[in-house]
Amino acid sequence: MITKVGSDLVVVSNPLILHHERLGAQLDASKTPLSYSDPIEEYWAVKKAAGIADISNAGRLRITGKDRVSFLNGLLTSDVAQLREDGGQHSALLNPKARILADLYLYGQPDGILVDTGDSPASKVKDALDRFVITEDVQIRDATRDLVQITIQGPSSGQAIGEALGVELEGLKPLGHKILGPSTIVSRDRSGQGGYDIILPNEEAEAVWNGFLLKTGDMGVRPIGSKAMEMLRLEAGYPRYGIDIDDNTIVLEAGFRDAISFTKGCYMGQEVVARATHIGRVNKQLVRLEIEARDPPSARSKLKSNDVEAGFITSAAFSPGLGKVACLAYANRDFAKEGARLAVEQEDGPISAVVTKVL
Repeated sequence: MITKVGSDLVVVSNPLILHHERLGAQLDASKTPLSYSDPIEEYWAVKKAAGIADISNAGRLRITGKDRVSFLNGLLTSDVAQLREDGGQHSALLNPKARILADLYLYGQPDGILVDTGDSPASKVKDALDRFVITEDVQIRDATRDLVQITIQGPSSGQAIGEALGVELEGLKPLGHKILGPSTIVSRDRSGQGGYDIILPNEEAEAVWNGFLLKTGDMGVRPIGSKAMEMLRLEAGYPRYGIDIDDNTIVLEAGFRDAISFTKGCYMGQEVVARATHIGRVNKQLVRLEIEARDPPSARSKLKSNDVEAGFITSAAFSPGLGKVACLAYANRDFAKEGARLAVEQEDGPISAVVTKVL
């Protein structure tokens, strides 16, 4: 099967596609579920209980070898030396100009490091890392085709996993994880409502997916598609690679302070990050906006303040909970402040917007 990862089409093997079709899911061209019913109903299912989504279009790498930690620590923004076997880190791979080549999540495991490359294609991340392997004992394998990734989001997500899998997750810190046989359960909020990812072998995916549907339906858990996930993502203010950030984005423009170690020393792009941090500013900053409208503006719509250009929209969706549009945007330095009031340029005239969060 061919599916889309970021802007690239890659071949993957996802055993859940037939299940999505049987459930009547609306699928996009890459066979990713857009919705199973009304996306707004799916949104509220996550808000009130939990929703389960197939996010197998995310990329996955397994990195092994005795030099894996020192190798990654010299390339990535996070302090990989501090990664525990039951812990996780947000990290990034930059080019020498500190522009983001990949947005990564690392999970320490006894025999290696599992990397969620998200919308950054795993094959491209692998190729970029492989170029730096010279004499190091490091093996980088693209595991995207071997693994399925599902996410359970919502206030009842932990209880749902307990019912379906018999696993207790209380006390698991953000990005912390538990290994259950060949599967990894990660504390990963993608919705602003709390949640978990489950990364598991293809051969176990159908049983786990069906187990959730059979055992947690009475709790209000239901399958959800990418349309509902997009509403929740933007409401929470989480950027996506290839949409809100890309290889032209300087890492500090996107926030990413949870992904950067400012004390560990050298990594690719570190000099630019240090210089920008010392100066104390970048020219633009990713922000979350709320717009007084029901119809989301298109990407690249201009932001203005009293006829002065103030930035541009990167992604937007109507939020049923807010009753208005939530979006991410780049605001020029003078306007990247919580409470800043801006206008979104539209054909029918400007629409009022306010900055609610600086990332």
